[in-house]
Amino acid sequence: MSTRQYITDVATRHQVFLQRYGNGQAKTAKKVLNRLRRNIQARLAQEPTVFQRQRLVDVLHDIDQLSIVAFTEIKEQALYGSKQLAFSEADYSAKLFDKTTTVETGFILPSDSQLIAAIDGDRMSINVNSAITPEGALDNFTKRKMTQIRNTISDGVTLGQTTQEISKNLSTTMSTLMARQITTVVSTITNHTSSVARQQVYEANKEVLDGYIWIATLDNKTTLICASRDQKVYSVEGNNPKPPAHYGCRSLTIPKVNPKYDLGAKIKGNRPSIGAEGVEQQSSNLSYGGWLKKQPPEFINEALGVERGRLFRSGKYTIDKFVDPAGRTYTLAELERMAPISFIE
Repeated sequence: MSTRQYITDVATRHQVFLQRYGNGQAKTAKKVLNRLRRNIQARLAQEPTVFQRQRLVDVLHDIDQLSIVAFTEIKEQALYGSKQLAFSEADYSAKLFDKTTTVETGFILPSDSQLIAAIDGDRMSINVNSAITPEGALDNFTKRKMTQIRNTISDGVTLGQTTQEISKNLSTTMSTLMARQITTVVSTITNHTSSVARQQVYEANKEVLDGYIWIATLDNKTTLICASRDQKVYSVEGNNPKPPAHYGCRSLTIPKVNPKYDLGAKIKGNRPSIGAEGVEQQSSNLSYGGWLKKQPPEFINEALGVERGRLFRSGKYTIDKFVDPAGRTYTLAELERMAPISFIE
């Protein structure tokens, strides 16, 4: 076994902590969202049962003001929480590497200013065609949700709904769809923060590293882009991909320690998986594709889809062949055009 395997084991268990932290941040955001929902309901309750169209402009203005205050609070809390997490994640990473390598001087921690600049400036590659900072993602969320709130009210008035009906529809949307969406945004920012903090530690100690390794979650919910990158090694230098690869991404990275500093055979490690037989421990070096091959056809189909599952089981396609170099998933039509013979039963 190697330092790599041990770090994979510890890092995947640490990811559980990150998910809990992200859930905690999301819970705080949802409390603000719930308060906004109640405030909007209270404002709508001031209107007659039959909504007066001429009052719409004033009502929307008031609700916009309530929304701006609430979404600004959500944004500030999320960004503040990400900065606090960045410090602890950088410290955690450096201490973990200190314990698992032979570097006598210890791993170097990036400065606080370096971490803050990276958290504020590094973009999340959560879309194949674009990248966005956490602040930008929160601003986009705010813009879309404020528009959705306004449209729900305006559409309700146009359709002749009563004030109570409009209020009920908006309340349902905010307590279900919006609550799930803000959870996804905040958890994605949490993963981004951890990833950036680790990357800053990698860059500060690149002399003792041979790059970093992408680690995906071994279950049937993992996206093709993350599955295709699992166990791939990337250079610390250059604009190489790092999690999150998409909203809700659960992937992480670990350092690939130069063999010169590897503690070696005394260290053992595993990684958890959730397959057809439930939770199991797998070798830290096992890739997503290697793990998926061991699963029954029904499970593979659930993870990849029926047609991609058939191609994968046939051995004609490995996981990485289902995505292009940028991480975009090929459509079945594109796959057939590239290798038509593979689609012949």
